[in-house]
Amino acid sequence: MPKFDNTFRNLPAFLYEDVRPTPISHPKLIHVSRLANDFNLGLTDEELVSWLNGEKNLPGEQRISTRYAGHQFGVWAGQLGDGRAISLGEILTDKIGRQEIQTKGSGLTPFSRRGDGKAVIRSSVREYLCSEAMFGLGIPTTRVLALVTGDDRVYRETVERSAIVARVFPSNLRFGHFEMCFHFEKDEELKALIEYTRSTFYPGLSVEEMLREIITRTAKLMAQWQNVGFCHGVMNTDNMSALGLTIDYGPYGFLEDTILNYICNHSDHQGRYAYNQQPSIGMWNLERLLVCFLKEVPKEKLQVLLNEYPMIFEAEYQRLSREKLGLYKEEEKDFELFIELLQTLNKLSVDYTFFFRTLAEGDLKKIWDYYGNREELKAWNERYEERLTREELSKDERILRMKKTNPKFVLKNYIAQEIIEDVEAGSSKKLEAWLNVFYAPFDEHPEFESYAGPTPPNKKNFEVSCSS
Repeated sequence: MPKFDNTFRNLPAFLYEDVRPTPISHPKLIHVSRLANDFNLGLTDEELVSWLNGEKNLPGEQRISTRYAGHQFGVWAGQLGDGRAISLGEILTDKIGRQEIQTKGSGLTPFSRRGDGKAVIRSSVREYLCSEAMFGLGIPTTRVLALVTGDDRVYRETVERSAIVARVFPSNLRFGHFEMCFHFEKDEELKALIEYTRSTFYPGLSVEEMLREIITRTAKLMAQWQNVGFCHGVMNTDNMSALGLTIDYGPYGFLEDTILNYICNHSDHQGRYAYNQQPSIGMWNLERLLVCFLKEVPKEKLQVLLNEYPMIFEAEYQRLSREKLGLYKEEEKDFELFIELLQTLNKLSVDYTFFFRTLAEGDLKKIWDYYGNREELKAWNERYEERLTREELSKDERILRMKKTNPKFVLKNYIAQEIIEDVEAGSSKKLEAWLNVFYAPFDEHPEFESYAGPTPPNKKNFEVSCSS
């Protein structure tokens, strides 16, 4: 059995609190992820449930919740922290290096504020699914270890049942940890946090080089989100990873109709975190982070670093867009062609994933059959076909590559809801079946063909609650 460590506890005590979890009643193991094999925990299912539920500890384990702050919807929110999440510690694995395991829904912590520290099945299944779906798409993300449900009554918009999701990442480090130290004038704690981050996760880099790497990872992450049509929904600074990961899956959504100003979070009344705002919000959040380094790096250098963000984002997004269109011989007007397409899909409300997968198959007949032979799309397709004449790959080779770039399946909200209802009924059958799809979203999966088309009209484009 591996031994746990918790390197975050080497930091000043201001940054964390030791905690004791509150077990949920009648815990039931719903699912163990593929990732669990990499940890070699050597636990039976019963022992795994007991451990994740806080009824037993493993050697070296020291459970903590961390203190961080943040800007929420553009407004300074002060101290926040892990309100329902508890870090069990870190394990050094052979395959994926040092990984932190954290349970979400384990009861009250010193940072729960007005919350109850619990999580419900609905939100836990959504986090479980999307973590693995994003991994399958090749996007940097937190992962999950296991899902446990309970019988506690949890009061949200309605009365729901309790759950615990065990998530995995190299570290829980967020922009908000740095903001907490800086804005509360904890200079020594901030220095220690910066050095811990640099030496542990960015070894060999100076502080300035570390910031450039964080900016680069964040810019590329935003490009990847846009590329697959992912909308996070709540890009507060406390939900931004200092390691460039997608974290905190709450009211997210994947584009169904191509609505460029799509808002997936029903609490986002102003559309701050709409799909088309995500790249600029990424830069805004980075600016909040860089402020915390004013005593480490001159202000002028920080501004130079921040100014690199748009160029990195644009270069990555343009690269991904060319691949999405199957254009491998770069031309000056390729991105213009891509933007024209997005605007046309937006105008006609064409399903984003369905269109690009159909394009990847080399024949738009399914698009014409479903949406009609629309003049705007027909005109765009003529320009696209003309552009393809200057490509060197054969059509078959291009189709093969494009199918590896344009997923056939993404985690649309109506699919997530079907899985949630199945889990709430005590089954893991749909969860397991769909995870196999999301681990290989570019494959055909003929048994799921009915889900590969546009979202049914009565199930699409709905907004999701922040409550978890």
